[in-house]
Amino acid sequence: MKKKIFVFIQCFLLIMIIVSTNVIEATSGAVEHGITRENNVFRLLVGSSSNISKFDLRDVIPENIIVRNQGRANNCWNFAGVGALETTLALKRKKQNASVKIFDFSEAHVKYGSRYAMFLNGEKNEKGIDLQKSRGGNFGHVLNYMTNGFGPVDEKWLKYNENEPDIELNSIKSITQSATVMNVVDLSITNNTDEEEVDDAISAIKSQIKNYGGVYFELNYHAGDQYTNTANMARYCDVPLREYESPSHAVVLIGWDDNYSASNFKKNPGKNGAWIFKNSYGDYSTVEYLSYYDKTGYTGTYGFQDVEEGKNYDKQYQHQVLPASVNFHVKKGPVISQLTVAEVYSRDASKTNEKITRLSIEAARAGVYEFFVNPDNDDLLNLTKVSVNKVYLEKGFNTVKLNNPVELTGSKFVVAAKMPNVDNQFNMMYEGKNTLEGYTASVSEPGETFVNYVDNSNAAYWKDFVVAGKGNSSLKAYVNFDSTQPKPTKIKIVSEPNKLEYIKDTEELDVTGGKILVSMSNGETIEKSLEDSKVKFTGFDNSSVGPKTITVDYMDNRATFVVNVIDSPNQLISLTLKKAPTKVEYMVNDTLARDGGILQATYSNGKTAEISTNSVSVKFSSPNMTVPGTKNVTITYGGRSVNYSILVKEKPITLNKIEVLNLPIKTDYIQNTESLDLTGGKIRATFSNGNVLDIQMDSSDVEVVGFNNSNLGRNRLSVSYKGKTTSFDVNIVEKPEATINDAWILRKPDKLKYRKGEELNLSGGKITVNYSDGTNKIVTMDNSELVQYSNFNSNSLGVQNVALKLKDFNKLLNFEVEVIRDEPVIDQNKVLENKILENQIITNQIVQNKVIENKIIENSVIANKIENNRIIENQIISNRITANKIENNKILENQIVSNQIISNQIENNRILENQIVHNKIVENQIAHNKTLENQIVQNKVDENKVVENNVNNSNVVYENKVSNENKVIENKIQNTVSENTVNSNQINENKTNNDNVGNDNSKQISDIFADSKAEIIDSNNFVYSDSNKNYIEIEVNVSNIKISDAKDYNIKYYLAGSAGEKIADDQYVLINNLNKQSDGSYSAKFKINSKDLNNITDIINSDALYLYLKAKNGNSVSEKILNLNNMSKVKNYINNKKVDKIDKENLDKNKDYTVYNRILPQTGALPGLLVAFILISIIGSVSYFKFKNINK
Repeated sequence: MKKKIFVFIQCFLLIMIIVSTNVIEATSGAVEHGITRENNVFRLLVGSSSNISKFDLRDVIPENIIVRNQGRANNCWNFAGVGALETTLALKRKKQNASVKIFDFSEAHVKYGSRYAMFLNGEKNEKGIDLQKSRGGNFGHVLNYMTNGFGPVDEKWLKYNENEPDIELNSIKSITQSATVMNVVDLSITNNTDEEEVDDAISAIKSQIKNYGGVYFELNYHAGDQYTNTANMARYCDVPLREYESPSHAVVLIGWDDNYSASNFKKNPGKNGAWIFKNSYGDYSTVEYLSYYDKTGYTGTYGFQDVEEGKNYDKQYQHQVLPASVNFHVKKGPVISQLTVAEVYSRDASKTNEKITRLSIEAARAGVYEFFVNPDNDDLLNLTKVSVNKVYLEKGFNTVKLNNPVELTGSKFVVAAKMPNVDNQFNMMYEGKNTLEGYTASVSEPGETFVNYVDNSNAAYWKDFVVAGKGNSSLKAYVNFDSTQPKPTKIKIVSEPNKLEYIKDTEELDVTGGKILVSMSNGETIEKSLEDSKVKFTGFDNSSVGPKTITVDYMDNRATFVVNVIDSPNQLISLTLKKAPTKVEYMVNDTLARDGGILQATYSNGKTAEISTNSVSVKFSSPNMTVPGTKNVTITYGGRSVNYSILVKEKPITLNKIEVLNLPIKTDYIQNTESLDLTGGKIRATFSNGNVLDIQMDSSDVEVVGFNNSNLGRNRLSVSYKGKTTSFDVNIVEKPEATINDAWILRKPDKLKYRKGEELNLSGGKITVNYSDGTNKIVTMDNSELVQYSNFNSNSLGVQNVALKLKDFNKLLNFEVEVIRDEPVIDQNKVLENKILENQIITNQIVQNKVIENKIIENSVIANKIENNRIIENQIISNRITANKIENNKILENQIVSNQIISNQIENNRILENQIVHNKIVENQIAHNKTLENQIVQNKVDENKVVENNVNNSNVVYENKVSNENKVIENKIQNTVSENTVNSNQINENKTNNDNVGNDNSKQISDIFADSKAEIIDSNNFVYSDSNKNYIEIEVNVSNIKISDAKDYNIKYYLAGSAGEKIADDQYVLINNLNKQSDGSYSAKFKINSKDLNNITDIINSDALYLYLKAKNGNSVSEKILNLNNMSKVKNYINNKKVDKIDKENLDKNKDYTVYNRILPQTGALPGLLVAFILISIIGSVSYFKFKNINK
């Protein structure tokens, strides 16, 4: 019986072990391989646009998505540029929770301001391109206009006229710009036939639209041509641009729809997905759809990333006033090592308190830029590097703000910029010479622009760029004065006074009703009444008959209007109403109509005249139209008045319109599968009295027709309520084929360490592939049809990050391998002819001092001959340990600089300052100068931890001095190691940190961060329905801080997006939590919240994160800049609820039922337990019947 029970228990335990092992393995694998390698997690703040299948700015800033009409003129380029700018400003206000503001900038001012010759009297605009007004433009013209101090300005200053008559040049000047363009990104690609380039562009454009606003987009387009399906305004052109052909049209992309069916286009592009764009043809369309895969787009694509309202500087210094369209580049070589450009500007030296606060440049390539200033003179050798708010600039127009404004003192000053080295080449944008078409106004003078290719401190290397036949660079300077009080810069009459006719010698000037438009120096446009006390008038004279020009003066800004003085015999003596206006009956809140009425005027000379009541000189009183009843209306002309009556009636309440308020939750349906679901859908009914009623779509009073789930593509459903109709769309889609949704490394390859020259071996490696239908599949890494690798160089020593790419999936998966030298290494623990005489190890007893995988079986020393107490032929290859890296096996507190053993001659054959008590070597007996049974079994170093590493005073040698008695004969190395004193087995490498040496009384202390690593160990992405609340929170761990006692140190950090910033002491944040590690060093853990970062914009735009560390101990300081690497998987939350990812589905549901890290929920264990129970029962039963007679 005991044997039966024993067998049964064995079977049960076996099953439980198998089940437990599988569960543990699955769980740990999920956790281990849940790590993401996206270093800059703060990029998530710009939104996971690629995960959002549909987005439309009309849902976010509807007031600023206005379709305007360019008419017959070729002005799509400035309508698109202005339209994109307006959305960027509106979206920025939305994110700042500011009040809604409708932006309406003047497209006409853009056109006139960017053209050379569209003006009366032959006047020329020196900031304009010399092209006929019938010619179109491009984004470069728009950007140049907006960044050379001209605009944009409010539409009130210059109304659009498609006929574009010549105007006075002065009418467009001196108007302060209403917005300041700070940063523009160039999203254009050169090859729109390359699918990978197009896919990258699609992702970048989505991010731009969602986070910064509409995108200026060029394409081939002609209204109503064969490529547009006018039934649904869906466009796809499959004819690519010819070589050197430019697109014919520009629009504003305001959103996208990944599921917009390819069948909606006249010609099927083969894939779903379309941009939503705003055109500039007025009523021709509200919005239109453009296939992602249109063959004519993407070569001219731009977006505004930062725009400030108004003007936030006082003066702009610039030489480049026409587009910086020439891309100058030089290759790095033996002589050319850099490219720095300098602009020398002149100024009025009598002006004081003028400070440079910002610089701008058109970046030809994305990269890290450096900026310099000489505020005193034009000496190019006296440039000082300035600290700016960002150093990594995107391709396109960029403005950087100086962290510390620089005051100008001399009559000349210099600003300079150093270009980044990108692909071994330096690039710079400059203004073309006047030999280029359209560049008639281009003027570049010698002594303005200089370049240096070698050394900025050597005058011989500075060359005059203009003398060399080139033009001015795009580098500009912006200054502010101490006075911040805004003042007017220009005025314009917007409403003339009511009275424009006066009796000679009788009537005085009356400006009632007159208004002026005022442009303020801060970019604000305001209206002022002519009756304002600060408005002054000259030019009125009633002593003579005829027209009089009245000059309006408002704080030294002038405008004019004309009045007429008439002879006194023509005085109006009576006024009668010959015919009342046609409409005399009104409903409540109707507008008073003036049409149809005729006044008869009688003058003192006996003449009469009939005047229409529509005349601008005829004024009507304003009766109260909000209350029913008979109202008296007074008509005034020439100082005389007449009256007539109107009747105001109560309005009957009628239904004016219905509109869709909320779409149903479900708008996508699978063909022939799902029925219409109106849940969540609402309509709003608006009545004539202004009341509104919100009604559920599934109400019995509402009828919805038109749903047919057998027709693929868009279904337009008609919604009817009490005789009024509206509509909305649903989409019928085919059941999608499963695509790769995500992938992660399940198991690394068996081989992770290689000798130099060995080929990569992916055997044993496995990848888990997650598909869109929810299934997972295991793929082996050595499946060359599905998996490709890169970033492995078998001839490059050290740790390498191998990248794996799955077919049809863009995400890269990474793991590390190490390449070591093809020569004897420490791992093999072999001693070659290490001949020793009477070389005994005394009390060098070691406990638990194991070396991992350093197994030596029967490790006898061959030819260990002993002669005359000398080490003969003690040959160690190159006498150094080279590339002897041991992964996860670092020796702490015993570091050797450059990993070399130099002249480490040993006195009396003893081990110096590393004697260990209670650390015995078992069976390491030495008798008669022979090594017997020198077997080391499982000779592992467990992270090189030394336990009870006490120093026996009988074996201490101070200062590691070396005696000549034990020279290495055939290695001929005479250098000695001196002053390398060991304190508690720590060698601090005697390094000095010279990176940040202050000029105060601080002393530089040893680099306590020399071995420190900074890692993100936890990261959380919090997303809310109100996107303004979104934030990222990370937890950072800094390890291996070499200090003796935490209470003696004050350690701070600063997070940045670049490694070249100058950080003020008050910008650092104190670290409160320091923890002592087992090896005696310290680690620091702290959290960083994106809401607390003043430089979050620069951090988001950076590819990497840098942690600035600063430690103080009294007057001693140590500073270090560390790469901050992400070792965590980002955890996602929607409205504080944890979800596996941020996507449309989760955002809509606002909840999630899956468990993070792909570990099954507890309820998922039930099938496993059931299977285990059945197996146990079967095995137990079989065992019982097999062994039930065992005792017999």
